[in-house]
Amino acid sequence: MAKPYYETPFNFNRFFEKKEFKKISLEDSISQFISVIITTYFEEYTNDEKFGSEIWESDFDQLVNTNVLKERIKKSLTLQIIKYEKRLANVELDIDLREKISEKSNKTRLKKFLNISIIGTIVKTDNPYSFAGDYYLAPLSYK
Repeated sequence: MAKPYYETPFNFNRFFEKKEFKKISLEDSISQFISVIITTYFEEYTNDEKFGSEIWESDFDQLVNTNVLKERIKKSLTLQIIKYEKRLANVELDIDLREKISEKSNKTRLKKFLNISIIGTIVKTDNPYSFAGDYYLAPLSYK
Protein backbone atom coordinates (compact mmCIF):
# COMPACT_ATOMS: atom_id res chain seq x y z
CA MET A 1 0.00 0.00 0.00
CA ALA A 2 1.26 3.45 -0.89
CA LYS A 3 2.31 5.75 1.91
CA PRO A 4 -0.32 8.48 2.42
CA TYR A 5 0.58 12.17 2.50
CA TYR A 6 -1.49 14.59 4.57
CA GLU A 7 -2.39 18.24 4.16
CA THR A 8 -1.02 20.66 6.71
CA PRO A 9 -2.00 22.33 8.87
CA PHE A 10 -4.11 19.50 10.23
CA ASN A 11 -7.79 20.16 10.77
CA PHE A 12 -8.17 18.65 14.24
CA ASN A 13 -11.95 18.95 14.10
CA ARG A 14 -11.82 16.02 11.69
CA PHE A 15 -9.90 14.02 14.29
CA PHE A 16 -12.49 14.68 16.99
CA GLU A 17 -15.26 13.83 14.54
CA LYS A 18 -13.41 10.54 13.86
CA LYS A 19 -12.85 11.45 10.23
CA GLU A 20 -9.63 10.97 8.30
CA PHE A 21 -7.24 13.84 7.72
CA LYS A 22 -7.24 15.18 4.17
CA LYS A 23 -4.78 13.32 1.96
CA ILE A 24 -2.72 15.03 -0.72
CA SER A 25 -0.54 13.97 -3.65
CA LEU A 26 3.18 13.31 -3.49
CA GLU A 27 3.79 16.54 -5.44
CA ASP A 28 1.75 18.58 -2.94
CA SER A 29 3.57 16.93 -0.04
CA ILE A 30 6.92 17.90 -1.53
CA SER A 31 5.68 21.48 -2.02
CA GLN A 32 4.51 21.66 1.59
CA PHE A 33 7.90 20.49 2.82
CA ILE A 34 9.77 22.96 0.61
CA SER A 35 7.62 25.73 2.10
CA VAL A 36 8.60 24.52 5.57
CA ILE A 37 12.28 24.70 4.61
CA ILE A 38 11.84 28.21 3.21
CA THR A 39 9.92 29.57 6.21
CA THR A 40 12.04 27.98 8.95
CA TYR A 41 15.01 29.87 10.35
CA PHE A 42 18.26 28.18 11.33
CA GLU A 43 18.22 26.76 14.89
CA GLU A 44 14.40 26.89 15.05
CA TYR A 45 14.09 23.12 14.67
CA THR A 46 15.82 21.85 17.80
CA ASN A 47 16.52 18.34 16.45
CA ASP A 48 18.59 19.76 13.58
CA GLU A 49 19.83 23.32 14.02
CA LYS A 50 21.10 23.41 10.40
CA PHE A 51 17.58 22.90 9.01
CA GLY A 52 16.06 26.07 7.61
CA SER A 53 16.58 28.94 5.25
CA GLU A 54 19.15 31.67 4.67
CA ILE A 55 16.22 34.04 4.09
CA TRP A 56 15.92 34.62 7.83
CA GLU A 57 19.58 35.56 8.13
CA SER A 58 19.04 38.56 5.87
CA ASP A 59 15.38 39.27 6.56
CA PHE A 60 15.92 42.82 7.82
CA ASP A 61 19.17 43.53 5.99
CA GLN A 62 18.02 46.29 3.65
CA LEU A 63 21.58 47.45 2.90
CA VAL A 64 22.95 44.33 1.21
CA ASN A 65 23.27 44.40 -2.57
CA THR A 66 20.24 42.81 -4.25
CA ASN A 67 22.29 40.48 -6.46
CA VAL A 68 24.43 39.33 -3.53
CA LEU A 69 21.33 38.65 -1.44
CA LYS A 70 19.64 36.79 -4.28
CA GLU A 71 22.65 34.55 -4.93
CA ARG A 72 23.19 33.87 -1.22
CA ILE A 73 19.56 32.78 -0.77
CA LYS A 74 19.59 30.75 -4.00
CA LYS A 75 22.74 28.85 -3.01
CA SER A 76 21.47 28.17 0.51
CA LEU A 77 18.01 27.01 -0.56
CA THR A 78 19.41 24.76 -3.28
CA LEU A 79 21.71 23.06 -0.76
CA GLN A 80 18.92 22.74 1.82
CA ILE A 81 16.45 21.23 -0.64
CA ILE A 82 19.03 18.75 -1.92
CA LYS A 83 19.95 17.81 1.65
CA TYR A 84 16.48 17.54 3.19
CA GLU A 85 14.02 16.78 0.38
CA LYS A 86 15.26 13.36 -0.68
CA ARG A 87 12.18 12.77 -2.85
CA LEU A 88 13.60 15.22 -5.44
CA ALA A 89 16.55 14.94 -7.80
CA ASN A 90 18.06 17.30 -10.39
CA VAL A 91 16.97 20.33 -8.38
CA GLU A 92 17.26 23.69 -10.10
CA LEU A 93 16.22 26.86 -8.35
CA ASP A 94 15.56 30.35 -9.67
CA ILE A 95 14.95 33.42 -7.53
CA ASP A 96 13.57 36.73 -8.64
CA LEU A 97 14.13 39.39 -5.98
CA ARG A 98 11.99 42.48 -6.38
CA GLU A 99 11.58 45.67 -4.48
CA LYS A 100 8.46 47.74 -4.01
CA ILE A 101 8.15 51.15 -2.43
CA SER A 102 4.95 51.74 -0.54
CA GLU A 103 3.86 55.09 0.77
CA LYS A 104 1.21 54.96 3.46
CA SER A 105 0.38 57.62 6.02
CA ASN A 106 3.48 59.80 5.69
CA LYS A 107 5.85 56.80 5.72
CA THR A 108 7.76 55.40 2.79
CA ARG A 109 8.78 51.76 3.12
CA LEU A 110 10.91 49.57 0.93
CA LYS A 111 9.50 46.08 0.69
CA LYS A 112 11.47 43.22 -0.87
CA PHE A 113 9.90 40.01 -2.06
CA LEU A 114 11.14 36.79 -3.56
CA ASN A 115 9.56 34.73 -6.27
CA ILE A 116 11.06 31.27 -5.86
CA SER A 117 10.77 28.74 -8.68
CA ILE A 118 12.05 25.19 -8.36
CA ILE A 119 12.14 22.40 -10.89
CA GLY A 120 13.37 18.87 -10.46
CA THR A 121 12.53 15.23 -10.89
CA ILE A 122 10.51 13.13 -8.44
CA VAL A 123 12.76 10.19 -7.59
CA LYS A 124 9.96 7.69 -7.00
CA THR A 125 8.12 8.30 -10.28
CA ASP A 126 10.77 9.98 -12.46
CA ASN A 127 8.14 12.63 -13.25
CA PRO A 128 9.01 16.31 -13.57
CA TYR A 129 8.27 18.52 -10.57
CA SER A 130 7.81 22.28 -10.27
CA PHE A 131 7.22 24.67 -7.39
CA ALA A 132 6.54 28.39 -7.31
CA GLY A 133 6.11 30.57 -4.25
CA ASP A 134 6.12 34.25 -3.35
CA TYR A 135 7.68 35.34 -0.05
CA TYR A 136 7.93 38.86 1.34
CA LEU A 137 11.02 39.93 3.27
CA ALA A 138 11.31 42.19 6.30
CA PRO A 139 9.39 40.66 7.89
CA LEU A 140 9.11 37.36 6.03
CA SER A 141 5.60 36.45 4.94
CA TYR A 142 4.00 34.75 1.99
CA LYS A 143 0.98 35.32 -0.20
